[in-house]
Order: sequence, then structure tokens, then C-alpha cells
Amino acid sequence: MSRLRPLGALLWILAILGLASGLYAASRTEHPLPFRLREVRVVGATRTDPEAVWRAAGVEPGRPLFGIDVGRVREAVEALPWVRRARVVRQIPSTLRIRVEEWTPGYLIRLDRLCYLTAEGHVVRAPLDQGLDFPVVTGITAAELTRDGPARQALLELLARLDRGEIPGEVGEIHVDPTDGLTVYTAGPGARAVHLGFRDLGDQLRRLARLDRHLKKRGQRARVVDLDYEDKIVARLGGAAGRSTRP
Repeated sequence: MSRLRPLGALLWILAILGLASGLYAASRTEHPLPFRLREVRVVGATRTDPEAVWRAAGVEPGRPLFGIDVGRVREAVEALPWVRRARVVRQIPSTLRIRVEEWTPGYLIRLDRLCYLTAEGHVVRAPLDQGLDFPVVTGITAAELTRDGPARQALLELLARLDRGEIPGEVGEIHVDPTDGLTVYTAGPGARAVHLGFRDLGDQLRRLARLDRHLKKRGQRARVVDLDYEDKIVARLGGAAGRSTRP
């Protein structure tokens, strides 16, 4: 009996090895290997074609899921024109999930060509398939837009205030002059030009609101307003000649 025990143990070990080998062979021939990429899922892309995200990601089905460099994929997707941020996550067993946060167009800007501009001052160099019904920013160059100078600082502050609705009327154009500063042209009924300069925009807009209240009581409106003075506001009322009023 003692001689049979080692033989039985050996047969038991061989049976286990055979079973493991059979399972491994079956997994190789009948089922995909675990944790291999089978799907790239794109979430949040409305202005960006999901196929463009897939191409930028540059990952092919069948690759080991944990062999994918998610940092490289994120950087490649964020290089697409409309993508502001991307988050790339592996989802076991076989999915790569790419969540996209996109820029929102707010303006048009003429640089080397016509582009979209966001309220954050980001230029979106993409086809103009979001339409042309946006206010236009003129006068500022690409270099001034990227350099942290007074023109860029004042424009970004103005865009933020416009985004919060602090300037009444429908804005048609914002003109940036490197010397004279900002001028806002509104469109539609009550269209006017408001010259703000580079001074404290918050104070300038408060003075504009006081002027509007003052003129409204008198049944008047200003077609041209120049706020770039320390002690007065220059306003042209209707089609009449220009006149000055205290801020």
C-alpha cells in the first residue's frame, strides 16, 4: 500500500496539469484573452467627431488594456481643436473610456483667418461649422492675445463681464486698440458705441449704468459714449451733436 500512495499522488498531479493545459488551450482558441481592448467609448463629444477622438487616441483593438499609456492618449485627445480637457479611464475587462469636456464658442476673431474665441480667451482653430452668429473681436493680434499685456488682460476681463451679462444690449463687435483700449459696439435697437479704454472696467461700467439711468429719466439715449476720462463722460445723444455730462 505504501508504494501505491506515491503513484496515486503522481497521477493526481498529472491530472491537474493536464486540466490546466486544456483550459489554457481552450482560452487561446475559443475565447479572447482577458484584459484586451475591445471598445473605445467616447463621452461628452458634441462638437468633436467621436471618430476624430478614436484616431487621436491611436489605440487598436486587441492591445493589452493595461499596456495603454492613458497619459499619452489624454494629451493626444486634448490636442484636438474643440477639446478643453479629457479624462481617460481603463474599464475592466476590455474598455477604454474617454470623457471629453469641450470649449464653448462665444465670439469670432480674425487672426491669420477667422476663428472662434471663447470667453476664456482661447482661440479654437476649427472649421466654422458652429455658425457665424457671434460677436466679432477685432484689432488684437495673435501675439497680443497670447502675451500677458494690457490688451489681453483688458479683453479677458471684458469677456468675463459680458459672460455675466454686465453690459446691456446685444454686442456686435469688440474692438481692441493697443493705444486707445476697448470699444464695444452693440447691435439691434438702441445700437451704440461705448469706448472703455484700458481703465478700471468695473468702474467704467458702473458709470455707464448711472448715465443710462440718468438719460432714461429724460427720455433720451446715447448713441456714442466715451468713458475714457477721469472726471466726465462724453456722450452723443441720438443724432444730435456731442455733449458732455458728469459721471
